[in-house]
Amino acid sequence: MRTHLTRTFLAAALLSGAFPALAESTQVDVRVLARGAKFIGGYSDSARVVLTDADTGEVLARGLTQGTTGDTQRILAGGVDGDKRLSTPDSAVYRATLDLAKPRRVTATVTGPLSQPQAATTVTSTQWLLPGRHVTQGDGWILELPGLVVDLVEPAAFQPTKAGTALPLQAAVTMMCGCALSEDGPWKAGAVEVDYQVTVNGKAQPLQRMRFDAASGRYNATMVPRDAGIHEIEVRAWDAAGGNAGVAHTTVFVR
Repeated sequence: MRTHLTRTFLAAALLSGAFPALAESTQVDVRVLARGAKFIGGYSDSARVVLTDADTGEVLARGLTQGTTGDTQRILAGGVDGDKRLSTPDSAVYRATLDLAKPRRVTATVTGPLSQPQAATTVTSTQWLLPGRHVTQGDGWILELPGLVVDLVEPAAFQPTKAGTALPLQAAVTMMCGCALSEDGPWKAGAVEVDYQVTVNGKAQPLQRMRFDAASGRYNATMVPRDAGIHEIEVRAWDAAGGNAGVAHTTVFVR
């Protein structure tokens, strides 16, 4: 009789939530793919991943993707021999292990590339995670990061120059994973429009086109400032096919 009562009490307690359910270890693999290109990898300045409870805001895990940008042919082909996985064992990934006692709606927030803060963007995705049900199949939880990295190489920031003197402009433009643009490679330089605009003492000038130089792998132009004052330079890159954009700024002083 006592044993029967004990079992009845325990069953009722579990149903009522008096005893919390035991947490189960749940692994989540998060990968970040540059739109139209490869995984965002590295080991110290890659992409930041934050997993939070979508209903409470509690941070469950955070870290960086670590690994390589992956296999170019496999990614661009959408898999190999019927295998739709884009990743290989060395592809960049953030692996988190969560202790879940119940299903939770989890939001993944990804920011990167951290190595190029002027280009970094953020995307989020939300899904249910179940205790003990690992999200590791295929590519795991994959998020796509749009954009282009634009690095204004010349002129140097706040570089002084004289009015009437030719000032070279040079910008390096890559996909968000750092994959280079070229004339005949997977990511065509000719498909990306790169323009610059100069604002002189607060007055914006017309956009001007920059041209790709295959030898340096950069986009170039030459501006000749006519007026003294502060010249703010903005470089814009646009990939129409992928809907990717990037911007960089600098300022020079003209005497």
